[in-house]
Amino acid sequence: MSWVEQILLPNLPSKSVIVRDNTSFYKVQDMQKVLKDSGHTLPYLSSYSPNLNFIEKK
Repeated sequence: MSWVEQILLPNLPSKSVIVRDNTSFYKVQDMQKVLKDSGHTLPYLSSYSPNLNFIEKK
């Protein structure tokens, strides 16, 4: 959380889109609130699908 407040936020352009995967530490409510309250959008990546990964088929 300190990293988000002290390093990330001061270096982000206003109204940034922060795309996240589904890792549990991205779901911490305090971190989401701070980022949203700062005007940023926080979408998640869609779930992993090996059907969409053409390299994995090779």
